[in-house]
Amino acid sequence: MSLEAVAPKLTKLLPLLGTNHDGEALAAVRAIERTLKSAGLDFHDLASSLEAIAALSRDPQTWEEVAIWCRDNDHGRLAPREREFITSVAAHLVCGRQPTEAQEAWLRAIYVRMRREATH
Repeated sequence: MSLEAVAPKLTKLLPLLGTNHDGEALAAVRAIERTLKSAGLDFHDLASSLEAIAALSRDPQTWEEVAIWCRDNDHGRLAPREREFITSVAAHLVCGRQPTEAQEAWLRAIYVRMRREATH
């Protein structure tokens, strides 16, 4: 089961962690833990999901960041030719070389497609 399946319940439980009553906060923690376990997940999975969401919400600011984002968010979505291109461009950008206009266009197209896929 995925985190999405239990997200509505977690959305209701997470605010309960803000109580000033230790017993209520602990009960909320245990309820969250049970909810995660019911989906075959744990707190590490929850943290990883939050980290992924945070990463998705940050737009890369440079071509190097775009290439690195594409590389790090591949998850098998890039075609072998795209993967080679991303790896090559990222390596050149780290060394200070800027992409050509054609490389920028392809990199932008890959990034836009991957962002769209990641949010759907």
